[in-house]
Amino acid sequence: MTTARFLQEQPLFGGVDDQAMAAIMPLMRELTFAAGDVIVSEGEEGDSLFVICSGSVEVLKADPEQDAQVAQRIAVLHVGDVFGEMELLDTQHRSATVRALEPVAALGLSNGDLFRIYESDLPTFALIVMNLARELSRRLRSIDDLAVHYMSAPRRSNIQ
Repeated sequence: MTTARFLQEQPLFGGVDDQAMAAIMPLMRELTFAAGDVIVSEGEEGDSLFVICSGSVEVLKADPEQDAQVAQRIAVLHVGDVFGEMELLDTQHRSATVRALEPVAALGLSNGDLFRIYESDLPTFALIVMNLARELSRRLRSIDDLAVHYMSAPRRSNIQ
C-alpha cells in the first residue's frame, strides 16, 4: 500500500500536511494494471486523475488528420507523475490514451472525491488545485519549447 508520506513527496500533494493526508488517503483508490493495459482512452469520459506509484506509462495522442487508430507517443510518465488531471479541471473527454509500459500501480482520485476535499478542507483543496496548476504550467512550458523547436527546424520544400 502506498503511504501518505510517498504522496506528500510528489508534486500533486506537496505541502499537504499529515492531518489533511489522513483524510485524503481513504479517498484514494488503489489500482493495478498489467503491461500493455490501456488505462484511459482518448475521447472517453473521465472523472479521475491518477498518481503513478510504480511502473511507467506512455501517453498517446491521435492525429486528427490521420487514421484514428494511429497514435503518436507524446510522453512517458514515471513514479510520482500524474495523468487525467485535465478532465478533473475542465470536465471534458480524455485528451489522450494512456497505456502501461510495464506493470503499474496507481492511486486514483475522482472529481467527486476532490469535491469532498473542497467541502471539508478548503485550504488543502486550494493547495492541491495550485499544485495541479503548477504541473499544467510546467507541461505547457515544455510544449512551448517543443513548438519553438518544431517551428525553427528547417523545412524541405516540395517546389523544384
